[in-house]
Amino acid sequence: MAVALACSVSIEAILWHPDGRDEEIDLSEPKRRRLSKDQLLWVDLESADEDERASVATALGLSDDAIEALQSELSTPDARVLEGAVEIDVLSMTDGEELEPVPLRILMGREWIITRHDAPLPYLAKHRDRLRDERPIGLLKPVEFLVSILDWHVDSFFAAADELEHKVDELDEAALRRDDDLLQVLVAMRRRIAKVRRIVGRHREVFAELVRPDFVADLDEAQSRALAHEAERLTRASDAVSHVREMLIGTFDVHMTRTAQRTNDIMRVLTWTSVILLPGVVLAGIMGMNFKVGLFDNPNLFWVVIGFMIFTAVVTLVVARWRGWL
Repeated sequence: MAVALACSVSIEAILWHPDGRDEEIDLSEPKRRRLSKDQLLWVDLESADEDERASVATALGLSDDAIEALQSELSTPDARVLEGAVEIDVLSMTDGEELEPVPLRILMGREWIITRHDAPLPYLAKHRDRLRDERPIGLLKPVEFLVSILDWHVDSFFAAADELEHKVDELDEAALRRDDDLLQVLVAMRRRIAKVRRIVGRHREVFAELVRPDFVADLDEAQSRALAHEAERLTRASDAVSHVREMLIGTFDVHMTRTAQRTNDIMRVLTWTSVILLPGVVLAGIMGMNFKVGLFDNPNLFWVVIGFMIFTAVVTLVVARWRGWL
């Protein structure tokens, strides 16, 4: 069951109790809240202003460097240990064709986790709704909930790879249809894939830092394995994006093959046109030479020459068809 209280639009705060109850609390007022060790608070800040972030800092009693991390500008992927908190900065992918990354800052304390982002992240809202049931989330340690958030974050990379793969499949069909404007589309798609690949690659050092034994202290074996598993999933996400890049190279090869085939078809038509007309051109050149021969005095021979030209053209076509050249 959930107890809903008035809550700021920019602040979504859910407090889980160990018995499975979840409570939406209001952190818009700057007053201190005390949490027990068997509770877990998730505060999601979306486009929160400075005053709203300050009220959250006051409610949780954050240290000075944690307050600075909460108030400072979102940065590139990084991870560092603060006084009484851990800061993790990542770039999450959003839905849609543009696949624009959204900076996400995660602050983890002893009984709470704060996620801050200046643009909507649909997967956070989706999982927040899923967690509003009778699951005993309060029994989780903050680091275990952090693993869940990182898992959702890596899922956004897999979703981006799936979206890119779907687009490449469409380009394959366009390549088989001989789309004349396909080259520009392929170049644009290559840039999109390279962009996502760079974003995924920038998280390798962050996830490598997370699995270091000296980064988060007092982790048990299961928690360490969970963090290491997320690092492995990031590697698989990078491999998935690389696979899409290889697929695009294959699409480019298909496009170039079809272009070469079309060029060959055009050249074959032009070649056979020349072969068919060549005997007639030679005969016309001979008959048009400037010397006097008695046969030129017979006007009926004109039609004989025309007929011979047509005959040679027909014979050339028949022979080419018989040999399978046409």
